[in-house]
Amino acid sequence: MLCDVYGMALLSHFPSADSFRSTVPEGNGGLAEMSDAVNQRLYEALAEHHHLIFEDWDASIRHQGEIIAKLLPQPECGPILDAACGIGTQSLALAALGYSVEGSDISSAVVARAERECAVRGLDCKFRVDDMRTLTAAPPSRYSVVMAMDNAVPHLESDEEIVTAFAAMRTRLLPTGKVVISVRDYQRHLEERPSSLPPRFYSDGGRRRIVFQIWDWIDQRRYRFHLYVTRDTSQGWITHHFEGTYRAVTTEEIADLAKRAGLREIAVLPARDTGFYQPIIVATGG
Repeated sequence: MLCDVYGMALLSHFPSADSFRSTVPEGNGGLAEMSDAVNQRLYEALAEHHHLIFEDWDASIRHQGEIIAKLLPQPECGPILDAACGIGTQSLALAALGYSVEGSDISSAVVARAERECAVRGLDCKFRVDDMRTLTAAPPSRYSVVMAMDNAVPHLESDEEIVTAFAAMRTRLLPTGKVVISVRDYQRHLEERPSSLPPRFYSDGGRRRIVFQIWDWIDQRRYRFHLYVTRDTSQGWITHHFEGTYRAVTTEEIADLAKRAGLREIAVLPARDTGFYQPIIVATGG
């Protein structure tokens, strides 16, 4: 899933040399089905560009692995299921630390990219296409940890879908297993309803890169985000445009939904306590 980077709309018009755009109708009629389709197209399009939203993807892989591993049992306790693996940021990180990792995602393109990145690094992960709401390809009672990082859960269109996903995660856990997810801290955003977020400026061997987002609010909870990656290349400035949807749901609300799904010992860990870029919610299956 998409790494939930911050970005902001710049007022000038950037060229859209490589634009991937899908339209979600206004209002709520059919929104869940359209959101699924839009988000799947988002990740299909983003797969080959996803690393560009990081200043240094390999450094981020190592850094995130160090942080997440502190919250996990030892590798010998059992395999980990990364239920929203994207191109493999967390899966690759934990595999490099000695964990047995299986990754799944709804997008076949990001799964294929994760497989390639795993092979390049000489790691041993297993990746497959699966939906975190059902996890039909994941055996029950197998994993010491099921995780879904990078604000993956708020892609789901309703509280009921989140409960369904948590229930699927819970049934895949060993008796002492954990669910670990990270989400954006939406409380302030729900109050302020921003239309954009600050840009990130990076340098690639002397070439500039700008990553930013525009948010179009669809209703009180849902927003359509436009992710722009603008690069200074030898052929001039090129802008990649990607579009998806999120439903703003707070960490407290997600904790309550985890409880409804039968998870226990639920803790919300602020970013300042873990060093991760988002709050992390940890729960046990029991």
